[in-house]
Amino acid sequence: MLARIYTAFRQVGEDLFQQRLVSATAGNFSVRTKEGFLITKSGVQKGRLTPEDLVEVPLVGPFPEGASVESVVHREVYLRTAAQAIVHAHPRVAVALSLHLDLLVPLDLEGQYHLKEVPVLSPKTVSATEEAALAVAEALRERPVCLLRGHGAFAIGLKERPEEALLQAYSLLTTLEESAEILFYHRLWGKG
Repeated sequence: MLARIYTAFRQVGEDLFQQRLVSATAGNFSVRTKEGFLITKSGVQKGRLTPEDLVEVPLVGPFPEGASVESVVHREVYLRTAAQAIVHAHPRVAVALSLHLDLLVPLDLEGQYHLKEVPVLSPKTVSATEEAALAVAEALRERPVCLLRGHGAFAIGLKERPEEALLQAYSLLTTLEESAEILFYHRLWGKG
């Protein structure tokens, strides 16, 4: 089972980087475990993950050394939702639109079907804080994806098997970025 989970982590890391949804060491992703969650370490290259680039974080207590700085957000989401996996990335077009929108409403069929609408959150601090964690967790109780204004997106996977949930969350982020691009081009060409 751990081999399948690691393979999914490696695949998601490579795909996030190749799809330009994260820069080399940005973003983070995790899967729920019995005692907490397995998450990418801070500062590791997502396109070249190794098993040593993952760390398990408990649902209570101190964060282990090296865990992603966004572990505080992941923990809160796991405590408040049924998420089995979380992917946090920085999709360029979606982040750009988050600077101008309070709600991203997809115009395309895929986005309408899978996302419906994506809330844009504006806590005073948008990264690695309890305030950001609570805002994201609350939003992900209602929707599978949310954006933090000017920072990035969080998506959850609900499938039972961790590796499938991780791929589900990644897929939602690709849908978000595709919908954001379509919305951007639509607005660029003066249709809304």
